[in-house]
Amino acid sequence: MTHSLIRKFATAAVAGLLALTPRLAAAQTWATWTGATSGPVNGVLGSTTVTYTGGYNQAYGIGGTDFWSPNGAYTQGGLTAPTNTSFIRMVAPASGTITFGSAVVNPFIAFISVGQTNVPVSYTFSSPFTVVSNNNASCAYWGCGSYSVLGNTLTGSEFSGTVQFIGTFSSISLSNSPEEFWHGFTVGAERVIRPQGDGNPSVVPEPSTYALMAAGLAGLGLVSRRRRRAA
Repeated sequence: MTHSLIRKFATAAVAGLLALTPRLAAAQTWATWTGATSGPVNGVLGSTTVTYTGGYNQAYGIGGTDFWSPNGAYTQGGLTAPTNTSFIRMVAPASGTITFGSAVVNPFIAFISVGQTNVPVSYTFSSPFTVVSNNNASCAYWGCGSYSVLGNTLTGSEFSGTVQFIGTFSSISLSNSPEEFWHGFTVGAERVIRPQGDGNPSVVPEPSTYALMAAGLAGLGLVSRRRRRAA
């Protein structure tokens, strides 16, 4: 293989690694909510804040029952389950908006027990989403369940799992119906974008992103040294 072909191969490999980085580095940071029964619910999401405004029944703070365990419904495909017990509880039909203090990349919403076998509950979101983990086979705190998706609407019957929105978001709006006994949700994200002093946003990467970039740059450096030696 000629040196030019080696260099082209290495460059393509590095480009492929960088292109895959967001998906390979899909570690989640999950919100920690402050307990509340009225008004906006405030929380912290990594290096930024998060606020939920709208209808809800109660926001559980730290130290309550861990309804995220067992966590098999939240860890499929290498995902990370919510790492604290706090979440926002719903009972009556409601609508609201999740607002991030700084824009976030590829946010998640994890749900606990949406709907019942004979009372399916639907959530409609302001943006398209993908169900990335569920309790169809990996039962959650209240057992196994099922779900369906139509457009921007998720309908669950005892559904526990995680949905993801691809892109950069400052807010996500949602609404749900009908009434059921209770279910809950929390919010996460892959990365937070923090504004720089000059007004240009700065993406805060995960540690695994740095590792992949370092490996790719090291590969290019090795090819360059070999080429100089051969010359």
